[in-house]
Amino acid sequence: MMKLNKWLLLVTLLFGVLRSTAQSDIIPLPKNIKTNGSSFTLNATTKIYYEKGLKQQAELLQAALAPATGFGFKLAELTGAMQNGIVMRFDKSFAANKEGYRLSVSNNQVSINGATQAGVFYATQTLLQMLPPAIFDTHLQKQQVWKVKGADIEDAPQYVWRGMMLDVARYFFSKEYVLKFIDMMAMYKLNVLHFHLVDDSGWRLEIKKYPKLTSVGAWSGVGAERQGGYYTQEDIKEIVAYATARNVDVIPEIELPAHVLSAVASYPYLCCTGEQYIVQTQHSISRELYCVGKESTFDFLADVFAETFALFPSKYIHIGGDEAKYDRWKACPHCQKRKKELNLKEEKELQVYFNARVQQMVKKYGKTIVGWDEIIEDGLKDKAVGMIWHNKEKALKAVSAGHYSVMNLSDYSYFDAPESDIPGELKAATWIKPISLEKAYSLNPMLNGLDEKYRPQILGAEGSLWSDQFIHGTVLQELRLLNENRSEKYFDYLAFPRMAALAEVCWTPVKKQNWPDFEQRIRTHYQRYDYAGYGYRVPVPKLASNEKTADGYVLKLENLVEGAEIRYSTDGNRATPFSPVYTGSVKVAKLSDFYAITVVNRNQYSLPLYFPEKYDRFKPYGQLLREWVPSQIKGKEYADLEINATGKVTGNGTYQLSFWYTQGASRLDIQGIEVFKNGVKIGEDIHEGYTGKAAKDNIYKFKINDYETGAAFTVKAKVRGEISNDAAGAVFLRKE
Repeated sequence: MMKLNKWLLLVTLLFGVLRSTAQSDIIPLPKNIKTNGSSFTLNATTKIYYEKGLKQQAELLQAALAPATGFGFKLAELTGAMQNGIVMRFDKSFAANKEGYRLSVSNNQVSINGATQAGVFYATQTLLQMLPPAIFDTHLQKQQVWKVKGADIEDAPQYVWRGMMLDVARYFFSKEYVLKFIDMMAMYKLNVLHFHLVDDSGWRLEIKKYPKLTSVGAWSGVGAERQGGYYTQEDIKEIVAYATARNVDVIPEIELPAHVLSAVASYPYLCCTGEQYIVQTQHSISRELYCVGKESTFDFLADVFAETFALFPSKYIHIGGDEAKYDRWKACPHCQKRKKELNLKEEKELQVYFNARVQQMVKKYGKTIVGWDEIIEDGLKDKAVGMIWHNKEKALKAVSAGHYSVMNLSDYSYFDAPESDIPGELKAATWIKPISLEKAYSLNPMLNGLDEKYRPQILGAEGSLWSDQFIHGTVLQELRLLNENRSEKYFDYLAFPRMAALAEVCWTPVKKQNWPDFEQRIRTHYQRYDYAGYGYRVPVPKLASNEKTADGYVLKLENLVEGAEIRYSTDGNRATPFSPVYTGSVKVAKLSDFYAITVVNRNQYSLPLYFPEKYDRFKPYGQLLREWVPSQIKGKEYADLEINATGKVTGNGTYQLSFWYTQGASRLDIQGIEVFKNGVKIGEDIHEGYTGKAAKDNIYKFKINDYETGAAFTVKAKVRGEISNDAAGAVFLRKE
């Protein structure tokens, strides 16, 4: 076993050497790359030459290179003599892929050839990654040598849609952060910003004909709790121009017919009841829909689209279309009249009518509708784009009917989910399982089983950053008085490095995608994030080998962050930035005594690599919800023990919650439980039970009748220690 581990380690190291000499650490990995033995060094006399039509790309490269190097990089149109320069040209040979480029680095020149401005821009992003990571700093780096290793690169993406969805509706992010996010995308050649501007909890786009959309719909709460915001039309023009220069297409999402409480609160006549509502301060999916039976609804949308399309040149408009509940339509005389006139049997068909009518409204502007996979239904005649998020079968249905698909699968690319279930992980969406970096990298936009003939209709893939966690409470929200931008840092943490994995999945040919290779290449990118001022999740140390010996275990670790160090502990307590530095294999008597963390600096480090104790004997009682230790029990007085059940409650049905003692001097007495959804009590089970060396009536039941995707579920149990607080154990949940 030991010999095998040594052999695998040798192969891994050898593979790493071959990889680094052959293809550097570029992400996404180019289609073809060869080293040529030369090198080019930037200096104070280096110029940037450009062919007519490429001045903007030259200016962007100049702006990227100048701060860290301190060099001016004079710009000039192409001339005969071009020594010591970066030369940008158009190349018509890339007719098959307008985003393709060639990049050649020799001793006296960097030559960039692109099919279009987009291709040239992507070549510059590759060039930046070939320079030392400090090139991303905005401050002068005096001692740095700016050398680029010689290489010949030919590159082009495999998919035309390489996107990220930014949810600014549920929580408002400033214009400045949106611009920064575009830079983060452009770094990895992502080219679609899906801008989620409308939801129940906020309307973020200024529509001048309907001022209440932003004076009312953009804000929630009252007094000191009031929060929100919106983008003026001038803001949008700036965002779109900034994105266009970086080859990012900004696609607005104007939700309909559901997720529209912000619009309904602004103009009550848009809904079926006409009642006055308020914009919510806690996350939930409103039952209010646009009334499909009133012509005033379509007049309103026509006006909104007219102003929206004047701001966004994209050929796409995202209409949402997901999670509509038809209660209001069923009770609305206007909607029922429409249903009868159209000879429809179900309210679901009214949504198909709604979507088809909107499709015709936007068609005159040359727009194609995009919607979540719920829009892919029979009756949608013109071509549309189905964004597949949970029902993979809709991808086949879409392409079979002549539509297009983009994969935004919640199991792979919903980056508001945590990367792990390690205790201490940041608060994040838990209605889906954690999405590790490796899981994100395993996304295949073609899915398994899709016929290759449908390849032209699979446009690509997209990642999502939903912000509903900000309206599950106040933990993540910014402290304006301290100028604390914790929401932005939180989104950075969720985005990087998974966004890099998504980029490679969308760009690099499938046959060249390789997880171990990507895991090695990403090691140097964390330094780039540091210099650029981007947040990120520090990866946990990797377990290279775990050898059992007669008196314990020998552990070998791998550091996944260039420039960082591993620190570890062997006493059963979590490692800290002050723990011993890992320099070689570590021997421990018990695996549960070992913890290790990746330390970038004393303020930035990873969650631990550790070996949790198992609860195998409790498997019949379902999945672990939480543990409790003596410090969390108040003593002989009953007090609340709060249990997060979000992500473990997965649908309607009856659930069993059980308490199990594992150690301590006292049993745990339980008086009962209360169940909450988004902070609102929805059930309880009040009876006395206990768990200790013996257990009695320690199982509690509750029923979920109105499950909502993304809702937060919490259980509060009244507990005490029978004789003291010295009790430890765990809580489990099972669906009957």
